[in-house]
This record gives sequence, C-alpha cells and structure tokens, in this order.
Amino acid sequence: MYSGIKNSLASFSKKEGSSLTVLAIVLFLLFDFIALSLNVWLSYRIEQQAININLSGRQRMLSQRMVKTLLLMDKNIQNEQVYLEYLEELSSTFDRFEYTLDAFHRGGRTFSAESDMIEVAPLTSEATREIINQALREWAPLRQKVRQLIGREFDTLLLQQANDVAQRKNLALLALMNALTVELEHETQEEAQRIRFFQGIAFLLALVNFSVAIILYRLRVRKAHHTLDLVDNIMNRIATGIIVVDASGSIVRANKVMAEMSGFSQQELLNKKKSVLLVDYEGKTYGLRKYGERYHCKLEVSKVTLNNKPATVYTVIDDSVSVAQQQELAQLAYHDQLTDLPNRHLFKDRLDLELKHASRRGEKLAVLFIDLNGFKSVNDQYGHKFGDLLLGRVAVRMRDTVRESDTVARIGGDEFTLILTDVANYQQCKALVEKILAAICKPYLIQDIVVEVGASIGVACFPDDAQEEVDLLSLADKAMYQSKASGESRITFASAWRSPDD
Repeated sequence: MYSGIKNSLASFSKKEGSSLTVLAIVLFLLFDFIALSLNVWLSYRIEQQAININLSGRQRMLSQRMVKTLLLMDKNIQNEQVYLEYLEELSSTFDRFEYTLDAFHRGGRTFSAESDMIEVAPLTSEATREIINQALREWAPLRQKVRQLIGREFDTLLLQQANDVAQRKNLALLALMNALTVELEHETQEEAQRIRFFQGIAFLLALVNFSVAIILYRLRVRKAHHTLDLVDNIMNRIATGIIVVDASGSIVRANKVMAEMSGFSQQELLNKKKSVLLVDYEGKTYGLRKYGERYHCKLEVSKVTLNNKPATVYTVIDDSVSVAQQQELAQLAYHDQLTDLPNRHLFKDRLDLELKHASRRGEKLAVLFIDLNGFKSVNDQYGHKFGDLLLGRVAVRMRDTVRESDTVARIGGDEFTLILTDVANYQQCKALVEKILAAICKPYLIQDIVVEVGASIGVACFPDDAQEEVDLLSLADKAMYQSKASGESRITFASAWRSPDD
C-alpha cells in the first residue's frame, strides 16, 4: 500500500505536492482537536455518570432508612419526643428519596451528599427508564402512606399500614435501585469504550496522514535541498510525540512534543539511545521521562528510508490521562467515596470469590453485618461533616483490626459488612468479632470532642449456617437486627454454628 501511494503521488507537480503538505498539516491539527474534544466530553460524561451512580446507591440506603425509622416510630409511639424526632427523620428521608426518584424520571433538582441542591438530567436509556418506571410503581403505595403519616401525628393505624407497605415494597425497591446502579455502571463503561474506539480511529487517521507526510517528504527531497527543514516543520506541528531512530538505535530526529513529554530538549535527545524514552515492561511499552518517571503511552512503529538508509519512526501518544480516567471510574464504581472501603458491589464480588475458595479448600468463613449504635445522635448533635469524620475513623479501626485476608466494606449510612476468611472454629470466630466490637466501642477524639458509639453485629458462618451467598447475607442481617433489638452493643450468631454452652 505504501508503494502504491508513493507512485500515485509521484505524478503530482511541485505545486500539488505543496498543497498536499499543507493539507496534511491541517488534518493533523484537526485530528488533534477531535482527540482533545473527545477527552473533554468523556471527562464530563464520567462526572455526570458518577453523580447518578452515587445517587442510585444512596436511594437504596434511603429506602432501608425509611423502613428502619418506621419500625423505630412504632417501637417508641408512647414516647412523644422520641416519636416526633423519628417522624422528622422520616420526613427528611422521604423528601430525599422522592426528589431523587423524580429527578431520575423527569430531570430536576435533588439533594447532594452535602445536602446542597444539584441539577440532575433525566435518565434516557431504555433499560434505565424501565427500571425507574418499575420503581415509581413500587414506590407509589409506600409514598402515599408515608405522606399521609407525615401529615398526621400519632396515628397508630396509619403507622401500622405504612409499616406493612414498607415491609412489602422495600425489597423490591432495593432490588430496583441496585439494578439501576449496575445498569448505570454498564452504560458508563460502554460509553468509555465507544469514546476510546473513536479515539483509536482518530489516532489511526493521524498515522495514515503522517505516512502521507513522510511520502511527500521523500518525493520532495529529490526536488529541493530544504526537505529536512520541511519535515522538521511538519513534525513540530504534529500534536503527538515523534522520534526517528537509525539502524543502531540512536535518535536522529525528535519533535517538540516528544521533547516536552520526556523533559529533554530536542538537542539533548539527538544521538541518545531509544531506550532513554521507551521501555518494555511486562509485555507493554511505556514512555520514560528525563528523571525516570514511567507513563502509559500508545505507540506506532513505521519503517522508512532516510537519506537512503533504513530508519524507524516511533509515534508516541501520552495515554496516562485516559488510563487515570479509567482507574477513577473503577474507583467510583467499586469503592465508597467517604471511607475508601469497598462498596456493596465489590463486597459481593469478593464474597462470591471467597466462598468458592473456602468450598474448594474445605475452610470456614464468617459474614458480619454491623450497624452502629448512637451514630444518629452524634450526627444530629455535631452535624453531618462531623458524622462523616466519625464514619471514617470507624472504618480505619475495623480495617486495622482485621487481617489482610479479610474484607471490610461500607454498604451505606452507618452500616458495614465484613468477611472473615479461614476461621477454624466458633471460638476463634467469636474472639475475632469481639475484638472488632471492642475496637469500634472505644472513645473517639474528633476536633477536640470525645464521642462514643456502639455496634450491633450479626454473624453467619459458611458452611455451618448456610452454603449460598444470599442465605448467608440474610442470616447475618437478621442476626444483626436481633442485636439491634436489645438496645445494646451486642454480637448475635446465627444458630447453626453457635456453641451449645454459649
């Protein structure tokens, strides 16, 4: 193909060759502008999708909080002050869930994590629209009962009706919000893949255009002695790094972009070995900067003839920003932003993996559900930012208490989950869980204020209590609620692995 293009261009006149050279430069600038625009658009889309992913994850937590608050209202209906506090919390939670669901459906304003109002565009894909429509249908009866309850104080019958509807609809809403989060993550990944595809096309077109520029250079070298200056001029206008290497591996040409990327001057690069700029590591080629820093790059290699001698042209694009964006997207999708712990999705992935390992090796593991006691009062007294700092400290303590092979995750609000691997027996498991509980319950010094929180812990063990993931999670969750019902910091084990003497 290269020789065919060469022969076709050879028939052009000197004037036509000059016009093609100008066209090649213009096309290089156009491709560079397209690549830059795609990167800007991708960054914007990732930011918007990250907001939607966080909001959909928060919806699940809000649904659980409404159910929990309704139960606590029913429990404290004889205590007017406590009942009214929970009624106020129910109203706040209801508004956040309602505004966010409506924003997903029609677009509009809703509350951010910092309680600021933010503008959210409506979800437009067929899959997300279907999920939202199902959620609206499931939400409608619960919405009606909660709205009525907020408007009427101490209506026992209406409170019971709201609790009944919440118990029936909560699991469906949780499943739909979880499905929405997964679908948004898939759409974000697919969109990033489409953008990278278009970036690849732009990169390929730039390489084709560069090949044309090199051919034009070879044609014009026969007609004028200033060809070298022309090629240098073209290379310095290209928005990608370019080096020309002779047969011995020494650099004979480098453009300004390559010099800026590497930290060397163009003059410093001449006669240096290619290895000062490019290095192979674990099957991939990386770029090198002047002081040894390694960066991700895309590389294209072309064989050419320079002054009747073989040479190699390396076209280098710094891809570190794109790689960082992909890593940021993965971090947003699988980690809790407040505590940097794994979120619900990563926790389930790890639990599935650990269950397979434990089954294959004949080992035991334990699943813990943890709900903090007294966190709401601290949050109400000192504010949400103080509460966020407290959650971060709790996360650090749990992470420092468990082993490296164990997993600590935050699934929303003040709720955490843990996987304890390779647990030999009930006594060892109990000792580990008591150590975690003791660490959580120690006083915390935050902003010169000493606060304390407790924890309600539920534990289910594989394979003694259950062998399926969903059954383990359900047992641990129920055990946690048994601990919660006691009103104290307590550990409750699922019955199948409980010691007869315990």
